[in-house]
Amino acid sequence: MIAVIGIITSSILLNTRIHRPDVLLKQHATTLAKTMKLLLQEAIMNDQNYALSLGSGGYQVLVFDGESFRPSDERFFASLQKQYDYEDELMVDDRIIAIDNKQTPEPHILFLSSGEMSVIEWNIQDRENQLRVRLNSSLLGKIQIEGPAQTL
Repeated sequence: MIAVIGIITSSILLNTRIHRPDVLLKQHATTLAKTMKLLLQEAIMNDQNYALSLGSGGYQVLVFDGESFRPSDERFFASLQKQYDYEDELMVDDRIIAIDNKQTPEPHILFLSSGEMSVIEWNIQDRENQLRVRLNSSLLGKIQIEGPAQTL
């Protein structure tokens, strides 16, 4: 009987921890950081330039075809594209980027075959729970995550 109560208590604690807003926001930021690192590695390995395009409610992987950036039709990159309910505020090279849902996606964060990426400060906010997280990157792809917290 005691073992059953212990198992039930453990499962309840695990389920409430996984679905906490701060944990979910941290997981989202970690996924973004891993996606950006992966895109930078792919750019170097494939000698190809990539970008992330942000729209309200998600991001999309773009590939440079020699003339312009276009949405990637590779299945692998399609799996990296995400939709979410958080609000984004992006600064690239100390300039605030307007995030719009345009018909043609724009490259916001670049991942170059030379091993460089855009220097960013990406603030992601969960307004409902008043939480924020911040991703910062360096020119050579070092990505740091701050938060989640109510203010950063």
